[in-house]
Parts: sequence; structure tokens; C-alpha cells
Amino acid sequence: MDNRNFETGRNMFLATNCITCHSMRGEGQNIGPELSQVGTRFSPEDILRAIIDPSDVISDQYNTTVFSLKDGSSIVGRLISEEGANYKVSQNPYAPDILRTIPKEDVTGMKMSSVSLMPPGSINRLSDDEVKDLLAYLISGGDAENEMFSKE
Repeated sequence: MDNRNFETGRNMFLATNCITCHSMRGEGQNIGPELSQVGTRFSPEDILRAIIDPSDVISDQYNTTVFSLKDGSSIVGRLISEEGANYKVSQNPYAPDILRTIPKEDVTGMKMSSVSLMPPGSINRLSDDEVKDLLAYLISGGDAENEMFSKE
């Protein structure tokens, strides 16, 4: 993959809201994995697969928990802490600091979710070239000097 456009790749990282949950070179959020080294750890195919179907493989570090409650309802979120008689859960990846308190006495069961917090289809509205530029941006770790990018 060469002659990609760095600025378009970076703009797609912003436009598809990747930066809302992921960081790249210290910029962005830490709700999901930090992506500066993703290109050294995964193949382009694996990166693209993770974007297209984020629930295929979910790291335990970023998985959510399904809390079954006595009243028959359930709550899904990231378990942030257990404080005494309560669980503290973050339910909104776009507002991770807003925590919901769930009394432990109300919980009848807990299991890891099989659905990623990352929304599928985040690149569906991108053109083929925009997807390729985004992928190049991710593989390069946000390095504008990477050989994949044209030097025009």
C-alpha cells in the first residue's frame, strides 16, 4: 500500500470518531486500545477486520460486563471499580467518566459481553480510497514521514 494520503487518513481517523475512544501519538481518549503501535502488532487485514467487525475479538481489558439484576433487567457497561457494597460502571464510551452505581445486592449474575463497545460500520460511509488512507494512517502509527504516503 503506497501513495496514500496522510492528511486524508488522519481526517478519517477524526471524522469516523476513532479519536473519541482511541489515542494515537498521545492525542485522543483511552476508552479503547492506544493505536500508535497497532501497525507493528497486527497485519493490515487484521486491523481492517477489527474495524469492520469489532465484536469478533474483544480484549479482556476493554470488554464490557452484563449485570443481571433481581428485577429481571440487565445493565451493560465497563466495570470500573468495586467499592464496598457497590459496583461502579461506565455505560457510555463517549462519556466514560459518568459512572453508574449498582448495588451488589441487586445483582444476580455477571458475565462478559460478546458485543464490543466499538460500533460496527464506522467506515461504511467512506470511499475505498478513504478507507485505504485511514488504514495507512493506522499502520504508520500516525507518522506522516512513512513511506506509504506520497510526498507531493
